[in-house]
Amino acid sequence: MYDLKKQRLNLIDFGSGRLFDDKFLDSYFKIIHGGFMDNRDQILHYSKEIGFLTGQENKEMLHAHYLGVLAMAEPFHKTPDGIYDFAN
Repeated sequence: MYDLKKQRLNLIDFGSGRLFDDKFLDSYFKIIHGGFMDNRDQILHYSKEIGFLTGQENKEMLHAHYLGVLAMAEPFHKTPDGIYDFAN
């Protein structure tokens, strides 16, 4: 949505308005945690459990998924001052 007064574009994340059950959220958290810890087995296990992967993916697809989760978890890595450096 564009705010004419402030000359600013506001983005709305409709995905954040959906409810998820505890099992899904727990598995999703474990995927992100696996990315933070660079734990490929954890990422792939919980990605299958949650339905992001079917178990029929080839090696290239599994590797691409793994790399995607690592990228998604990247902002959780902090600099020595405790804040992720988005600028770099």
